[in-house]
Amino acid sequence: MFWKSAESPPRRPRLSIGTRLTLLYTLTSFVAVAAFTGVLYWMLMVNFNAEHLRFLRSKAEELTEDFRDGGNRPEALLAEITKETSGTILSQYRARVLTPQDGVFGETPTMDHLLPTSVFPAAVALGAIGKRAVRDRYVGGRHFVLAAFRVSPPDSAGRAYTVQLALDVTRDDALLADYRRGLLLFLTLLVPVLVAAGYFVTHRGLRPLQRISRAAQAVTPARLSERIPLDPPWPSELVELVHVFNGMMARLEEAFTRLSRFSADLAHELRTPLNNLMGEVEVCLSRERNPQDYRQALASNLEECRRLTTLTENLLFIARAEEAGRSVGITEFDAREACERILAYHATAAANRDVRLVCEGEARLRADPILFRQALSNLLANAIRHSLAGGEVRIAVSKSRAGNVEIEVRDQGEGIAPEHLPHVFDRFYQADPSRSPRGQGTGLGLSIVRSIMELHGGTAGLESERNVGTTVRICFPTGVPSAKMTELSSL
Repeated sequence: MFWKSAESPPRRPRLSIGTRLTLLYTLTSFVAVAAFTGVLYWMLMVNFNAEHLRFLRSKAEELTEDFRDGGNRPEALLAEITKETSGTILSQYRARVLTPQDGVFGETPTMDHLLPTSVFPAAVALGAIGKRAVRDRYVGGRHFVLAAFRVSPPDSAGRAYTVQLALDVTRDDALLADYRRGLLLFLTLLVPVLVAAGYFVTHRGLRPLQRISRAAQAVTPARLSERIPLDPPWPSELVELVHVFNGMMARLEEAFTRLSRFSADLAHELRTPLNNLMGEVEVCLSRERNPQDYRQALASNLEECRRLTTLTENLLFIARAEEAGRSVGITEFDAREACERILAYHATAAANRDVRLVCEGEARLRADPILFRQALSNLLANAIRHSLAGGEVRIAVSKSRAGNVEIEVRDQGEGIAPEHLPHVFDRFYQADPSRSPRGQGTGLGLSIVRSIMELHGGTAGLESERNVGTTVRICFPTGVPSAKMTELSSL
């Protein structure tokens, strides 16, 4: 059986922002102009129709006046019609007079061939001529607007006559047709103009983004200090973007600098035990030695291997602590009781250095017990290591007004010089490396403490005074943000 690999179909290339803006500008402008010209055309057509009705009404009133001035005789009415419509092919209207009994009494010449009586609408009173009382008729390529009205003598005994009017509006139709053709030609020629204008406007509008793009392309690992200049002033919509980009570059530069320093420090820390191992092995191999010398060399090498193992485990812990996506198992426990257990674990080391351990305060704490034990053990080990003989290391547990749990570790050592305080939480940083016995201290203890506190959403701070002592304060918040935590309980 043959299986086809499930491959996603190739994505069609998406249009650029400039192309989209150009098309949007062209479409919007075209629709606006087309709507405007369409409204003009509609208004012109409405005005023509209104003018046609006005002419028919006025002509009907005029013929009614002629009928009455002529003694209410249809002959006078017909004479006036013949006078106005005969003798020219450009006559504006045609008319016909109908009697109640005899039918057609008279009409404009040739009218019977173009417009028979049957095509006219029903006759209405003079004042009722309106839009519903007229009818359009197309004959021989010509357009007529038809209407019919009644005229009668003033006395009710007189007979009512019907007058049929046909207004020739062919020239108005021709004008509207020319206007339509002109609009279509104008809109057709407008499209490339709008496209060119849209491209020009979009190109100028996107020029600041091109500046940002060029600035971003100028950034390389060797030029992380590059920033987008704030002059000339940026459009208001891009000011925040420029500041965000510059802030991102500042963070990247800081992270790259820290990474470079970390790599250098790591190489230095690994080189020392490896050189010790190689040196001792070379000395042992330089000549024949007794079993006791080999045993001492192996013991020394084992000590260096333990140091390398400790360094590797600490680095692995920090690396995992900087990952995100999983949560730490948070448990509520008695902080005083947990601190006393850790003090008991370090009691032997403290007794060897003649250091007294004290714990005070009460509080309930929500944290990962294993991570808490490691953080406090690192602080306590540092405090014992740097305390003077006969001194005291005190752990104080307290609860702030905001509900946060604070734990202080105070020693009575020589303290740390002020110039070292900003760097004590950096990896591999040691304020006085000469004070660290061989195999002890890698400069990662406080860095691990800071990583653990960041996992818990807390803080770690340090205060120190020369010849007085050092105080390290860690603060655990009441709520622990699980989104930034890593599952490190297995370490």
